[in-house]
Amino acid sequence: MTTLSHAQHASSSSNEIESTQADTLPTYTERPVVRGKFLFVGEDKFWIKGVTYGTFQPLEDGTQFPERDVVESDFTMMVAQGINSVRTYIPPPIWLLDLAQKTGMRVMVGLAWEQHVAFLDDQA
Repeated sequence: MTTLSHAQHASSSSNEIESTQADTLPTYTERPVVRGKFLFVGEDKFWIKGVTYGTFQPLEDGTQFPERDVVESDFTMMVAQGINSVRTYIPPPIWLLDLAQKTGMRVMVGLAWEQHVAFLDDQA
C-alpha cells in the first residue's frame, strides 16, 4: 500500500481538479499576506467577507463536518451571496479544502485547545 504525504495528496488532488475543471477554478496560487493593516493577494487588497462554519454534531463515522454534497452546496450558496472565506473551529478534512478551492472559498482553520474549550468553566 502506498502512503501519500499531505503535500503529495494536495498536489494529486489539485492536479485532478485542474484537469477536470481548470476553466472554473479560482487562481489561488498566492496566499494572502499582511501589509500594514491590510491583507493582500498579489497586488490586490483582499477583503475578508467571511462566516464561521461549524461546529457540527459528528456523523456516525465521527466526521465533524456535514457530508460532502452538503458542504459543496453550502459553499456555493455562500459564494453566491458574496462570502469569500469561512473559519472552522477544528481542522477540516482535505476534501473540504478541495471543495473550498473548487467553489472559490478561502478557509481559516482554527485549532481546539483544552484551555480555550473550557474557558467558561473558569471561575476566575
